[in-house]
Amino acid sequence: MFDSGLLEVLIAADDHRLLSANAEAWWLAQNDVFVPVESFLTEESRGEFLHHLETGNHEWFLTRFQKMPEVPYLTRVMPREDGQADGAMIRVVLCRLDQLMDSFRRQDRALSAYDAMLSLHEDLFVEYTRAEDAIALYNAEQSAYSDGVMQLSDFRDALAARCDAEHLPALDELIENLRGGTPRFRIEIAQNLFNDDAEIQAVQCRYVTTRRDGETAGLIGLIHPMRTRGTQEREIAYDALTGVIGKEYITRMAQDRIDRQHAERSAVAVLDVDYFKHVNDNYGHQYGDELLRKVAGVIETELKDGGAVGRIGGDEFMMLFYHVENETALRAYLRSIKSVISAALPGTTVSIGAAVYPEAAQNYSDLFLVADYCLYLAKEKGRNRYIIHTPGKHPLLAQIKAEQSSGERNLVRGRDDLPLGDALVQMQYMARYGKRPPLDTLVNEFAVRAVVPLLSLWRARDQRLVTAGGKEKRDVDALQAFLTSHTLNELEIPRYMKDGMTIVHTVDKKEEGYPELRDALLAQQILSYIYIPFSDRSGERYALVLATVNRKVFWNEEHLKYYRIFADMLSDMTGLAPDGGEAP
Repeated sequence: MFDSGLLEVLIAADDHRLLSANAEAWWLAQNDVFVPVESFLTEESRGEFLHHLETGNHEWFLTRFQKMPEVPYLTRVMPREDGQADGAMIRVVLCRLDQLMDSFRRQDRALSAYDAMLSLHEDLFVEYTRAEDAIALYNAEQSAYSDGVMQLSDFRDALAARCDAEHLPALDELIENLRGGTPRFRIEIAQNLFNDDAEIQAVQCRYVTTRRDGETAGLIGLIHPMRTRGTQEREIAYDALTGVIGKEYITRMAQDRIDRQHAERSAVAVLDVDYFKHVNDNYGHQYGDELLRKVAGVIETELKDGGAVGRIGGDEFMMLFYHVENETALRAYLRSIKSVISAALPGTTVSIGAAVYPEAAQNYSDLFLVADYCLYLAKEKGRNRYIIHTPGKHPLLAQIKAEQSSGERNLVRGRDDLPLGDALVQMQYMARYGKRPPLDTLVNEFAVRAVVPLLSLWRARDQRLVTAGGKEKRDVDALQAFLTSHTLNELEIPRYMKDGMTIVHTVDKKEEGYPELRDALLAQQILSYIYIPFSDRSGERYALVLATVNRKVFWNEEHLKYYRIFADMLSDMTGLAPDGGEAP
């Protein structure tokens, strides 16, 4: 109905009659100037209003008018600002709360738009306030300066530290124009005062005066880095699918901040969407693309001005945090990102690995390696979690490099989008021709790649569990309980055999012809399984069992051949579980 938002009215000090107001305030007071203003308030608001008048409390409080009780107003009672001392009138300021929130949202959107526009050209936005002789910096992630407020003299000193003597006169001219309130000016300094990027040859400073209530309040402007011709377009690149920064540019940002600026407490985090290949396989690439866009949007929203995000692979994002005070602050960021993604996108989880400079590593390349290692740990421990590298708790950089070079970590190169067949080829080659990885690592890697809830390997003669892998490997207890009264061989049902495997999609189907076995499986809540018997090269009998507990699955027909090949690969390994020893 009204669009004023902020109302300032005058009331009589003695009887609180409305003396001066705009149209909206007259309407709220029902156009009556002969009764106290508080009579137009709701009953619960009236006492609060009178209390502030009587005590001279100038703090904001909520009031509601009888004319429109559903709309709260933020209210403040104050003395007049024109110096009048007779106390005849009291100033009342009213602000509609709904309009205030709308204004806040518009400003938030505008600030986001301004920030995006600034990032297109790497500009540093500057606001100078003459009354405080202070300067505020915004969108400073590409510069050597941090977002925040500092005295103009301190800002001048920071610029001068990067300025050769021959360019100091131009810098001082800039400071004089700011302090002098020059309405509009532009100064170019032929040196990179922005950061340590060798491609920036100069900076251009442009300012214009701002006015508030008819009085000069200060100046706003930009410090624009001027690059060598042709590099700007190459530098700034955004991912076409998600709209976040592209891989090359987010990498460049991190290198600038860590390798050139040596900005301590910077952090790098690598985020991976759990089982993303499974999403594409089951719902299609169009759904998967939309999922990635939404994940990217959540990350950007949660980071705000605390960092930047880029897409560095299919379903993999890198986050650069400009400054984290401590591990608690970084955990708050990662926890929020993980939780909001799960809440906004039901069924979607993410894994995150993070590392902080310089505690974890002394340069960007090594820092990313450590963060990527922590991502691997997060996935290995069941996914849907974040892990921050902590010295004393996690291996140091040298050990991480040694593990990677020996093949103990990142067993299969590539992430969830790597086809299962390609991953299996790498495993076979490593097991046959390279340094054979530990059996538990091999089994867990295959379970994760195949998106199998539980993959377990058993020795037949004593029904001993050799190893288990997968997100739900704790559910191996159900199989062990089943085997206390039944044998592995009983899982083999001829009518459900294919290529040497028994494939059961739904154990609880009443019409099937194995009632005793079915009842025993259901007693342990085993609802689907695949049983693959095989022998190793010494003739020892084993069985590979894929099972789901507490839920049914319809086994992926395309993956059945890979399960068989993986069992054949294990059969080619001698002595999988020697007596009295650990599996190799």
